[in-house]
Amino acid sequence: MSEPIPTYAQEAYAILRNKFGSEVFSSDYLVWYLSRDMVKKTLHTLEHAGWIKRIDRGKYSCNRSDDVFKSMVEYRVPELLHNSKMRFSFTEASAVEVWTDYTYIQRNWEHSPNYLRILSRDNKRWIDYFAQHKVKSFVSIAEPAIGEFVILKPQRELTNLVFHNDLPVDPLKVVVKYCEKHIDAFEYPLAYLKAKFDIRTNVIIDDRVLKEAARVAA
Repeated sequence: MSEPIPTYAQEAYAILRNKFGSEVFSSDYLVWYLSRDMVKKTLHTLEHAGWIKRIDRGKYSCNRSDDVFKSMVEYRVPELLHNSKMRFSFTEASAVEVWTDYTYIQRNWEHSPNYLRILSRDNKRWIDYFAQHKVKSFVSIAEPAIGEFVILKPQRELTNLVFHNDLPVDPLKVVVKYCEKHIDAFEYPLAYLKAKFDIRTNVIIDDRVLKEAARVAA
């Protein structure tokens, strides 16, 4: 995966890519234009963000620009969560995704929110962690954003937590109530949960939606 980089690194990548294409280049090339400390910082930034790769000591090559930009909009949060070593639970619309086995997905490349319950004492660590990886995070309420971002829901304790497909998530009954409350947007997920887990609901669901969900859940 690749990540956004500062302007100085973008300019260096543009020069290197136009000069060398995908061929190997030496770090000494940039010394003609930058101090050695700045060269070291620039190459480290580019390599760490996935824009170039190290071939040997002092030798690099540029990754294809199409691959760099495509990778920047791929979903990175799942891997970041897996590597975070902090406790969390998928909640709200993200919990719906988990319980519907991702047959329902509320995210896309342009707008990809991830709703997480976290421990209040870890709030700053989460914010710093996502900032380090150039992922926007908001506390409690999301602000307008493009791409992938996280909405953190701090809790004193992470109670009422279960696992589905090895993922920490809100209990099924909580997710069902969430779908019922927001039925206009979550009619299909509720129909899927009804078919998959034989849950009961007083909400009226279109028969066509029920049939399609039952077919998928079978």
